[in-house]
Amino acid sequence: MAFPREYLAYLVTEMATRLEKSGKVTIAGKQAVVEKIQQVIRENLAQEERLNQEVRDYLERYSEQMRRDGISFQEMHKLVRKELLKKYRIIPWGGSEREGGGLARSKVIELSHQIVKELAALKPAIEFKEANNDVRLEIIHQMQELMREEGQIEQAVRHKIVSQKREIAEGSAEWDILFRKYYSEEMRKLGAI
Repeated sequence: MAFPREYLAYLVTEMATRLEKSGKVTIAGKQAVVEKIQQVIRENLAQEERLNQEVRDYLERYSEQMRRDGISFQEMHKLVRKELLKKYRIIPWGGSEREGGGLARSKVIELSHQIVKELAALKPAIEFKEANNDVRLEIIHQMQELMREEGQIEQAVRHKIVSQKREIAEGSAEWDILFRKYYSEEMRKLGAI
């Protein structure tokens, strides 16, 4: 996943607010707009989670054969995931072209198309003052800004963990607990919690 789920509520609310402030739309029903953006993002996250589960199921099914043949779990995971992404034509959330906090640029573009399509159908809760493509470009801009901000939050959290008196291994239960705790603190500073 591209970002912690607790950031999702902040992201969609802030995106609707910033979109309206840009002057490209007028929002009469902010809650409906927020829910529609959230729905698009959640559906995309769920789609990738289903794909990840299919990868896990496949690897579990063939784990014995992989071990016998000396095939690396990590390499097979990457290979199977890549093939399934192609098969289902899914653009992954992360990748080599990541934006600030973790979204691939191609994913931001895909999401912008889906969001603008859904919002255009949401009249009278929202009215586009400019062409759909101009609104879509603003969505891209705002999403990139929000993901950069999320990246800064994540860096601040990582810095807090690294600056502990003793070293805490990333991926350990203690690291995960501290990450969630410090991340929540950063979200409170934004007024998101």
